[in-house]
Amino acid sequence: MIRVLIVDDSPFIRLALKKVLSQDGEIEIVGEAGNGREAIRQTERLKPDVITLDINMPVMDGLSALEEIVRICPDCGVLMVSALTKEGAEETMEALSKGAVDFITKPSDYQELFNFGQEIIAKVKAVYGAKRGKEERISEPEVRPEVQEPPGDEVRKQRAFSVHPCVAIGISTGGPQTLSRVLPSIPADFPSPVLIAIHMPDTFTATFARHLDALTRLPVKEAEEGEVIEGGRIYISKGRIHMTLTGTKERARVRYIKDDSYIYKPSVDLLFESVAKVYGPDAIGVVMTGMGNDGSKGIVAIKRAGGVTVAEDPATAVLWAMPENAIKTGAIDHVVPKEKIPSLLVELVMRTAHR
Repeated sequence: MIRVLIVDDSPFIRLALKKVLSQDGEIEIVGEAGNGREAIRQTERLKPDVITLDINMPVMDGLSALEEIVRICPDCGVLMVSALTKEGAEETMEALSKGAVDFITKPSDYQELFNFGQEIIAKVKAVYGAKRGKEERISEPEVRPEVQEPPGDEVRKQRAFSVHPCVAIGISTGGPQTLSRVLPSIPADFPSPVLIAIHMPDTFTATFARHLDALTRLPVKEAEEGEVIEGGRIYISKGRIHMTLTGTKERARVRYIKDDSYIYKPSVDLLFESVAKVYGPDAIGVVMTGMGNDGSKGIVAIKRAGGVTVAEDPATAVLWAMPENAIKTGAIDHVVPKEKIPSLLVELVMRTAHR
């Protein structure tokens, strides 16, 4: 059973979350708290597996409580409950940097919460898996691939070429923390564009792009409809809509599309498929931490187009499912720990450019 502590100053939200989560037979609600100070006391007493933690509360807010919760219970997975606002996005980015695993947005009414009930349940299970289940799951021999080391760290001096390869990254649960650690290691003279599809609300992506821009040596921005992508820049997809590429590799443009047949928004599969179509053998696809199988279909498209495919080693992922499912397709060329992805990308870009 996954033991959950619900923390929110709203009795309505606490009751609604309790009803939603109790629908799943693998989840047990072990306690409730109405403010951060009470949450700390309950955490010390109950040692829950997962804590849903509101940010804005009286007595002690969620950000202050989070720091103490992480200290006294490092095995407790924290799922932030965030307001769907610019301020909520900034607070959520701070919470993720302080140790929260993921977040859900606070519903505006009772019906909205139940409409997203399965997503909330999945998030709780993902947070639990990230903190408790990773070691057991990864040890299964049929899904634990042999880790391939990236090519040598020596990178040949760049020479001029007309078209740079395009790097597309798909990522979900654990994405903000992972990208904040990985992207700053990409050098300032990296010549390729980097396109990122991360499962995140539309009110959060611009804030997240600014957060990354302050950390990295490459400029980071939220991609705009119709803009021509440029080498040496990182583009974050807007939330709740699908980012794709159109045009030619010499002049590829961002095109946003709406398609409710895809569960995950933005869809990693759609991004990868469009990059494969535009860039062909000059496409590089990377699947990183997240739940579900988004990206598995798209990584096959990149492989079939002659591109290069990479998966984060599931053992280093906050949540293993996305890279693991990509590996199961048999279309992955390189499986590497997340900290070695930047050096691998540099080598792959240079190799593609010089062939």
